[in-house]
Amino acid sequence: MNLLKSICIVGGGIAGLSAAVFLANENYDVTLIEASPKTGGRTYSFFDKTLGRDTDNGQHILAGWYHNTFEYLRIIGSYDKLTFQSRLEVNFSDENSNGYLLKCPSLPPPFHLIGGIMRYNALRFYDKLSLFRLIYKIRKIRNDELKGMNTDELFIITGQSERLINFFWKPFIIAVFNARPENTSAYLFAEIIKKGFFNKNSSNLVLPDDFLSRLFTEPALEFLRHKNCKIITNKRIIKINFNNDTVTSLIAEDNSEFKSEYYISAVPFFEFSKLISENVFNEYYDLDILKPSPIVNIHIKLDRSIEDIINARFLGLLNTNIQWVFRVRNDQLCLVISSADEIASLDKERISEIALNELKMCIPEIQNVNVTGIRVIKEMRATFIPDKLSLNCRPPNKTKFKNFFIAGDWTDTGLPATIEGAVKSARNVKELIINL
Repeated sequence: MNLLKSICIVGGGIAGLSAAVFLANENYDVTLIEASPKTGGRTYSFFDKTLGRDTDNGQHILAGWYHNTFEYLRIIGSYDKLTFQSRLEVNFSDENSNGYLLKCPSLPPPFHLIGGIMRYNALRFYDKLSLFRLIYKIRKIRNDELKGMNTDELFIITGQSERLINFFWKPFIIAVFNARPENTSAYLFAEIIKKGFFNKNSSNLVLPDDFLSRLFTEPALEFLRHKNCKIITNKRIIKINFNNDTVTSLIAEDNSEFKSEYYISAVPFFEFSKLISENVFNEYYDLDILKPSPIVNIHIKLDRSIEDIINARFLGLLNTNIQWVFRVRNDQLCLVISSADEIASLDKERISEIALNELKMCIPEIQNVNVTGIRVIKEMRATFIPDKLSLNCRPPNKTKFKNFFIAGDWTDTGLPATIEGAVKSARNVKELIINL
C-alpha cells in the first residue's frame, strides 16, 4: 500500500477519530494524538462499579439525516449495529402521567409530518394550525432575517402557542441543540427543520444496538491499526508552531515534537485557544463568544425488569427537568437532562432526588420498583450554546494556514453540536485535503 502525505491530528474525540478514519481510508499516513487515556470523546462506555455493569456515559439518538455518521460507521464496520425506525414514532408522558403518541404515517415528506401532527393528541387544533404556519414561514423567510433572531423570536412572529412550544417544539429543540429556544439560532433551527422533515426518511430516529464504544470507537481503532496509523494516547499537545502561512510542528507537554505535512486540530473550542499563540488567536478567532452547555445523565439500576411498565426503548417526558428516559436494559434506565445549567449546579444527591421524583410523577408504576444503584454523570461542557451570536464565530474547517485545518462540532458545519456535526466537520476536512 502506497501512503499519501502525512497528517497529524490533535484530539481523539469523535471529530478527530472520524477525520483519522476518513483520511486513512484514502491511504494518508495518519498520526492521531489524544491527551487522555481514551479516544471517542463523549461516545464512550465504561464499567461502573456502582451499577456493576458496563454503561454508556450517556444516551444518543441519531436521526435519518446523519449521512456522514452513517458513512463513518460503514467504513469501520459497525453500521449494522443500528436500528432504524420505519417512520417517526415517539411516546411521551407529562408530569400528570398523561400519555401522548407522536406517530407519522407512511406518506412522502412533508405530508408524513402533517399526518403525524394532526393525530398527536397532546396538541389542540389551534396549536396544530400555528405549527404549520411556522413551517410555511421558514420556507419563505430570508436567511439574513433568520440569522438575526433566536428561535423564541421566531415563535412570537409565527404565533406559536405556549402549549405547542412546551409539548412539541421545546422537547425537539432541547434534544437536537442542547439549548432552549431563547438560546437557539432561528437560522440553525430552520435548517434542521428543512433537513429533518422535508426529505424522505430524514425524520426517522435511529438507535444504537450496542454500547457507544463498540459502535463508534473500538471498531475505528481496529480499522486505523489495520491501516498502520499511529494512535498515541496520554500525550497532551500544548503548542502549534506557525511560520508565515504554514504550521511547522506540534509540541507536546513532555517537549516531544511532531512533524507532518498536514495538521488538524480536533480539540473542543475551549481547548483550541491554548494551542496557538495569542496573536494568531486574537487575529483569526473570536471563540470567547461560544459558551458551554451541560448535559446530565442519571443511570438507575432497578430490582426487577420494568419492560411491562416501559415497553418502548425510550420515552419523552414533558414539563419536567428530565427530557428522555431510555430503557437501557430491562432493569436499567438512563434519564437525560439536556440544557442542564441549573440542574448541573446541584450536588449529585439532589439531582438523583429530583430525577426520581419526576420519574415517579410521569410513570407512577415506577413507585413499586426499588432502586438498587444510581450514578449521576455531569458533562459540564458537553456542547456549546448555538444562539444567534454563535453563528459568526464558528470558524471554517479551512484556515488561512495552507496546511492547517480545524474539525469539531463547534466549527462552521451548518449543524448544531451533534455527532453528525462532528463527523461532518471531519469529512469536510478530508475533502479539503484530498482536493489540494
